[in-house]
Parts: sequence; C-alpha cells; structure tokens
Amino acid sequence: MPPESTATTKTDRNLWSAIVGEAMAYLKYNAYAHRALEEGYPEVAQVFQEVAGAETIHGLNHLRVAGEIGPTLENLRTVTIGESKEFSAMYPRMIQDAVDEARQDVADSFALAMERELHHLEVFSQALTALEAKQARAPAPAESTPAAPSQATATEAPPQQVTAPPESEFAPNIDTYVSAALELDRERWRVASLGRLREVVFGAQDGIISTMALVTSVSVALGDQSAVLVAGLAGALAGMISMATGAYLGSRAEQDVQRAEIAKEAREIEENPAEEHAELVVIFQREGRSYEDARQMADEIAEDKDLWLRTLVEKELGISLEETSNPVKDAITMALSFVVAAFVPIVPHFFWTGNQAIGISVAAALVGLFVLGIYKGRLVQKSPVLQGLEILGIGAVSAAIGYALGDGIPRLIN
Repeated sequence: MPPESTATTKTDRNLWSAIVGEAMAYLKYNAYAHRALEEGYPEVAQVFQEVAGAETIHGLNHLRVAGEIGPTLENLRTVTIGESKEFSAMYPRMIQDAVDEARQDVADSFALAMERELHHLEVFSQALTALEAKQARAPAPAESTPAAPSQATATEAPPQQVTAPPESEFAPNIDTYVSAALELDRERWRVASLGRLREVVFGAQDGIISTMALVTSVSVALGDQSAVLVAGLAGALAGMISMATGAYLGSRAEQDVQRAEIAKEAREIEENPAEEHAELVVIFQREGRSYEDARQMADEIAEDKDLWLRTLVEKELGISLEETSNPVKDAITMALSFVVAAFVPIVPHFFWTGNQAIGISVAAALVGLFVLGIYKGRLVQKSPVLQGLEILGIGAVSAAIGYALGDGIPRLIN
C-alpha cells in the first residue's frame, strides 16, 4: 500500500518518508557498488556495500516501529497480494505507458521485472499454502481444565483431530490465478483496440465514398483526366487532415472529460467521505447484497482510498482509471484508413479515361466497401455478408448521387 496516502500524523508521514528514503539508498548504493566493481575499484564498492547494509538496518527498524512486520502468515499474505498487484496491474500499465512514449528501454526493464514478479508470486503463494496447511494440521493448544475424577477417565471422549477445512471448488490455484490476471489485461487492451475499429471503419468508408462521389462527378462533368486526378488527390489530402483532426479533438475531449470526472470524485471522497461511503453501500445493495454485506464491503474498500476511488469511478461513472484511449493513435488510425481507402476510386483514373475509368473506379470502390463490411462483421461477430451488403448499398447510392451531380450541375449552369 502507498504509505504516504495512509499516514494520519506528521510523525507517520515522516516515518514512511524515512522508510522510502532508506530503501532508495539501499538500492542506489548497491547499484553504485556494482558500477565500482565494473570499473575496477573494489575498495570503493566495499564502502558502498557497507553503507547499504547500514541503510537496511535503519529501514528494518523503521518498519518495525511502523507496525509493518507481523506474524509470518500475515507477512506472506501481504507480500502475495503485493506481488499479485505488481504482476497483474502495475507493470502492464507501466509497460504500456513506456511503449506509448517510445521508451522501449524502460518497457524492456519493466517487462523483465514483471517476469520475475511472476516467479515471486509463485514461490510466495506456495509458501503461504504450505504454511496454512501446516498450521491447520497442528493440534490445538490444550486448555487448562479442572482434574476429572479418576473413574471418569475410561469414559472420556478422545480428543478431536484438527483437519484443514475442505477446499472450495473455486480454491485458488497459482496457474489459474496467473492465467486470469493475464487474460484480464489482454481483454482490456483488446477491447480498447476494437474501440479503434470505429476510426478504421469510419475513416475507410468515408475515404472511399466521398472520394468516389467526387471523382465520379468531376469526371462526368469535365471529362478531363488531369482535373479528375487533381480533384481526387486534393480531396483525399484535405479529407485525411480533416478526419485526423476531428478524431484527435474528439478523443482528447472525451479523455479530458473523464479525467475531470475522476478528479471530481477524488475531491468528493476527501471532502465528503461519509456521503461517498453511503454511495458505496447503495451501489452494493442495488447489486443484490443485503445491507449488512454492503456495509461490510464498503467499510473494507474505504480503508484503501485508491480502491475506493477506483470502485466509485467504475461503478458510479462507468469509466476506468486505466486510460486505454490515445488521441494521437486515434488520429493516425483515422488519417491512414481514410487516405488509403481514398486511393481505391482514384487509381483507375491514372490508367483509364471517360466512362471506362468511371466504371472501373466505381466497381473498385464497391468491392472495397464490401470487403470492409465483411471485415467489420467478423470483428463485431455479426453476419459478414449482411454487413458487407449494408456498406455496399450505401456506396452504390453515393456513386449514383455523384454521377447525377456531375451530369446535372453542368446542365443547370448552362
């Protein structure tokens, strides 16, 4: 848990600052010692390591007086939860942030650490399971009772044997747990990637349809190959810029709104904790839990402010603290899908002219739209053919409108 956020007095905060400082010093001094050895200065490395050992003792004393060193069973449970959070939530998010910011070196370092966290989680979980089983098998301590009459000895019931509680059908298994953690992470980013399908489909569809209508109308109206190509390429470039800008601004606005709502919820927890606690109770009651169960769950969640905020944000606002949207990626996706699709109806006009170019251009555009619809249908698990025909119908209508405009506008002008 983050000590700074849970400290209640100035001394508590100072104590945790000292613990963090000693831990950082220990890591740095050992790193400096390794560098000194690499550079051939073992005497300097020894100094660093000796001081690092002293920092460890200081940190242990601070942890002891902070009450963070409990019985071994409790310590094992604490570290198992901590390693689980690091492996399943912290490092995947940090790796994604590093990749987004083009820091592959940092992402690689996080990935290596996450791999070791998995091993730590396994060994801690195995040790926890073994210790729990050992304590369950241990005989209960004998209670001090008055001596019974000697004649009753023969009729005394034998002492009950202590056995471990039966395992639930959902008993935790480390392999299942790790697989579930990985699956949760993959699903979150998979859904985020599918959300970008909107940009791909919308951009490609608009690129094909708008450009097809434009080059068709210009070709019918002017019959000049150069004019058709200039109009088509200019329209594709302008459309690409417009679509990318719109996607970026839309995604950024959505992101800003969500951040503002999260910040507002965090302020409300600080300023009106009783009211926010009551909201948790109501939420859990609406999910079908009794008041007692809802109150107990709310009490447990409220002990961790980060968990409290995450729960309210997800259940009350319907948004996640983990940002999966990326305005820059959305804009790039929209721009590329638009411009690539826009070239489908333009390319035939490089090689043919007149009605032949128009026919081939429209046919290529309709085929492209049908393929796009099939792709969309497979991703959203709907009938690919129906999705293809839907977009194909829209494209056919657009082509007809473009032809009518190209033929009708010159007549109206004349």
